[in-house]
Amino acid sequence: MPNSKIRFRRRLGVRLMLFLSLALIPVGLLAVLQTQEVVNRINVQSERQLADRTRSAARAMREGLLWAVGAANGLGPFVLAVGDDNPECAKRLTEFVHSRDGVVAAGAIRPDGQMRCASNGAVADLADNADMQDLMAHPRTVVNYSPSGLVSHQPVIAATVPYYDSERLAGFVFVSQAHDGLQSDGDGINGATFKTFNTDGDILSSSDEDSSATALLPQGVALSELASNREITFTGVSRGGDTRIYSVIPIINGTVYAMGIWSPQSSGNRAFGLAASVPLFPILMWLTSLIVAYAAVDRLALRHIRRLRVDMRRFAANRSLPHEATPDMAAEIYDINDAFRVMTETVIRDEADLERLVHDKNVLLKEVHHRVKNNLQLISSMMNMQMRKVHAPEAKNALKRLQSRVLSLATIHRTLYNTENLGSVDAGPLLEQVVNNLAALASADTRVRIETEFDSIRLYPDQAVPVSLLTTEAVTNALKHTGISQGESGWVRISLIEEDHGWARLTAANSKGPVPLMDAESRTGSGLGTSLIRAFAGQLDAVIEIDDTPESYRLSCRFKVLGFVDGEAEDDRPPLVPEDADAPM
Repeated sequence: MPNSKIRFRRRLGVRLMLFLSLALIPVGLLAVLQTQEVVNRINVQSERQLADRTRSAARAMREGLLWAVGAANGLGPFVLAVGDDNPECAKRLTEFVHSRDGVVAAGAIRPDGQMRCASNGAVADLADNADMQDLMAHPRTVVNYSPSGLVSHQPVIAATVPYYDSERLAGFVFVSQAHDGLQSDGDGINGATFKTFNTDGDILSSSDEDSSATALLPQGVALSELASNREITFTGVSRGGDTRIYSVIPIINGTVYAMGIWSPQSSGNRAFGLAASVPLFPILMWLTSLIVAYAAVDRLALRHIRRLRVDMRRFAANRSLPHEATPDMAAEIYDINDAFRVMTETVIRDEADLERLVHDKNVLLKEVHHRVKNNLQLISSMMNMQMRKVHAPEAKNALKRLQSRVLSLATIHRTLYNTENLGSVDAGPLLEQVVNNLAALASADTRVRIETEFDSIRLYPDQAVPVSLLTTEAVTNALKHTGISQGESGWVRISLIEEDHGWARLTAANSKGPVPLMDAESRTGSGLGTSLIRAFAGQLDAVIEIDDTPESYRLSCRFKVLGFVDGEAEDDRPPLVPEDADAPM
């Protein structure tokens, strides 16, 4: 099979790589699982490290907020005992604020939103404040950031704690600390940014310059969704479009949380990006194995097979002998090469013997055709001599018709002798020569116009002989019975046309009229021509069609062009000379 016809998947190298790939699948899966386990362990360790770094950076904030919440819890019973409308309340809160650095305000708020006790003696109505309304509806400890505190009028982080009289809500106590005093201890640590936020997702502090900046926050995730009592570490895309690693830990459970933000390079996470490369090792192992296996198979087998293929094609094209086997061939391929070489030598020797036999046969066939042609021409010459001595017109016409038949046979053998393919003959030139011989034998005063049309059709002798003899009889009858009208010339048309599906049609037609072109003696006959036409048509298994009109006569024989017929089949054909040769015309 030519290389261009071989499908790609049927190649030996492709099949080898396919089966090797299947064999390497378990090893590859094992390598992927082991690598994934290593990556998971590294990720767990890295997450713990990032959480510890975030916790360390938020230590100061955590301590300050825990102190503020504890202080607010301690001030609640004091306010309840003294009363928030007692001047002693504001005095003691002022002393409390001055007793600790970083504390800038403290105050008490009634459940109805009225502030009657504050460290600066201020009084305010917070009933319409949205945050205060939410706090009154859901009393709880909250930590908020305010760019301008209600009492201190400066940026503060306020811890607000409810206090109770028995089980009844008595009010809220807040302790405000300066915002600058509660910044993270981790400014610029390894390029990280640290932020704190409350349960509502409001940012309390940030280690970068702009605490309100949100470009580093995770995209598509609200901070309130990250408020959880467990540590969270994940990789995501920031709102600025960059990849970041986030670590979130609770500072005060249910109240305040810290977030550390790292770039992949500054995180120190050795496993970052390694997860994407988990399949890389098995893929490299697979590719390396395939390359090594293919190189080995190519060196041991494929290159020798390709050379054998080239030798086979060269031998098929021009009978070139194959190359000698090389020492590096595998034993099996060496045996194949040796067997092919022996086969080529045998084929060349047998072909030489066959060509010699064919040449001898052709020489003998040419000699046979040449001798038969010479003998038939000798018989024709003897007929000429006999016709010169015969004076009876009827006998002379009979000899002339017989001579035309003999010359037709001689023409067949001459054509077979001159053709290169002795097994078949081109019917076109053969019939052209037959018609020319008949026209030459016709009398010069017939004044008939002969028109021919012959397609090039290859016929074997078992069909060429009856076709040529059928043509001879048809043309002879056409010449004999051609007639014309007054002032017109006669015509004879002979054609052999190739039709579809291996059929051919032989047609002979002549003009008719009241004035015959031949004399009465030439037009007399015994009906032998008609009998021969039927016999030759039977040899061809042809269908005879006759179209007889006042102006013309047309004989048509349609037959199937066949291949060579052996001797046994030839014996089954009807004889060339019919038994009713003497039947009337």
